[in-house]
Amino acid sequence: MRKTNISINGKKFIISVPSEKDWGLVVKKLSPRFRPGLILAVQGDLGAGKTTFIQTLAKILGIKRFVPSPTFALMRSYRLPKAVSGICRLIHVDAYRIKNERELAVLDLNEELADGQSMLVIEWPERMPSWLKSHADSLIRLNIK
Repeated sequence: MRKTNISINGKKFIISVPSEKDWGLVVKKLSPRFRPGLILAVQGDLGAGKTTFIQTLAKILGIKRFVPSPTFALMRSYRLPKAVSGICRLIHVDAYRIKNERELAVLDLNEELADGQSMLVIEWPERMPSWLKSHADSLIRLNIK
């Protein structure tokens, strides 16, 4: 069983996830907060379930394609077939290979979010603390244990 610690604007709560098929419980708990510009920072050890959570999120948002972790591409973008809470696109970043935050410049995440229609989900957010700090008002942190 996994436990997901969630922090929203300094308020913390825990959701237990008995099995892989139950990641939808976490997505449903978060869904009232979904809006364009939202950033989900998903932290956890290797194999904790970060990518599985994001795949569940994508499926619930209506994305039919397989959603792999973009470890080598760094970023993948998915159009939603139908807008959900104003969100038309899911952007998935995997910062595992980032050694220095300057490497993020090529992704131009601020520009990606500027379209007013995208939600960003980040694996390994601890690799980009300064960028996340500058977006704290749009951030929900998940720590999977």
